[in-house]
Amino acid sequence: MEKLVFWDWAGTLADESELDKAVCKSIEEEIAKKENIPFSEAQKLFNDYLKKLENKWQWHDYVRIGESFGLEWQSIQKMHLDKLILLPHAKEILGYVKNKGYRNILTTNAVSRVIYLRTDYTGLSVLFDAIIASDDVRALKSEGKHFAYGLKIMKGDPLLSFSIGDNPAQDILSAKKFNLITILCDFGKKLTHYHSEHLTHNFTENVFSDFRIKNLLEIKNII
Repeated sequence: MEKLVFWDWAGTLADESELDKAVCKSIEEEIAKKENIPFSEAQKLFNDYLKKLENKWQWHDYVRIGESFGLEWQSIQKMHLDKLILLPHAKEILGYVKNKGYRNILTTNAVSRVIYLRTDYTGLSVLFDAIIASDDVRALKSEGKHFAYGLKIMKGDPLLSFSIGDNPAQDILSAKKFNLITILCDFGKKLTHYHSEHLTHNFTENVFSDFRIKNLLEIKNII
């Protein structure tokens, strides 16, 4: 069976906070322009839309947002990709893990068309053996379906596989259901932008992880 490393994206390998802030602001500006309403009203429309989807995987679906408001989601994303920042040593550690004989699996609450746009932009797509997005399993990571799907399609051995991420509920608790070895990243909380209260409570959960790290290079002492 294969040895896998399930990687989280935002707050673990990438800082998307400024990117997503800019994307959300552009969405609100486009809604205001399209509906011919004040920006403050557009903000409320968008926020009300998001609040209805809190704690659901569709909250993360920029494609659905674009279709719902009649906007070009892809052009808005591409306009702000320069604000996407890879965390220090992200490429290095992915290559290191791969050379150690592990398969890199990216698991994310983002939807596939958006995450591929972002991983392609950073040049990281080629370092992943699989990318599992929320629309692939129609669930948030906290439900565990990303891990179940990854273990199945990659024929992974959970006792020799890792989950690495910054969100206690999404990356650690859900991974423990499958007996994965867990690594909690202490540095990611402020590197993820939520445009409503969606999932912010996850970061206050007190969970046990097998390891805790303060930077990605510390993984070399574990794997």
